[in-house]
Amino acid sequence: MCGAFWKALTFGVLVAASIGPIALLIIATAVSRGLWPGLFAALGAALADFAYALLAFWAAALALPLLEAQARTIRIGSALVLIGFALAMIRDSLRPGARLAATSRAFGPLLSTFLLTLVNPMTLVIFAGFVPQLPVAGAPAAAARLACGLFLGSLFVQIALVLAGSLLGTALPGRGWQRSIGLVGAAGILVFGLAGLWSSGKSLGG
Repeated sequence: MCGAFWKALTFGVLVAASIGPIALLIIATAVSRGLWPGLFAALGAALADFAYALLAFWAAALALPLLEAQARTIRIGSALVLIGFALAMIRDSLRPGARLAATSRAFGPLLSTFLLTLVNPMTLVIFAGFVPQLPVAGAPAAAARLACGLFLGSLFVQIALVLAGSLLGTALPGRGWQRSIGLVGAAGILVFGLAGLWSSGKSLGG
């Protein structure tokens, strides 16, 4: 079981290490709002990974057929959420006199990254595909422990992203740099959303 735990942890690292809209959001949050809001954003993403890992490890066989039946609708919904969030980030960055949110309100980043990670159906599909490599059949307690291992691996990468963003924000101080980096992150999220919408429309046409 110890080997399976480390396998789950490593898998969490590998999944979280891929640069996507959530990684861009975490880095932008750390740059523009500081270390603690960035850490809350990282925790939100890792908690969403944990939730999906637990769901996949416990009930992948039941969940996947339902997911596949609505895959196109879920992809479109996920893409629209990303687009809407990116546009909101761009609006806030360009708003005259916009102020950075206080650290005491850092639970906003946690909830944002948690929900944005949850609306990505591929997370569940990836984790479910990993299930056969783990001894979870008929062992819900073992499944929970392995999901915790995956959570720790994901959290490790998310914290690394936060530290990188925080260092970047320190090296490039000032509202102008923070706004620019935030806009780059928002543009990246927007690209991911538009690409998801385009691929969904392409599959619909095909």
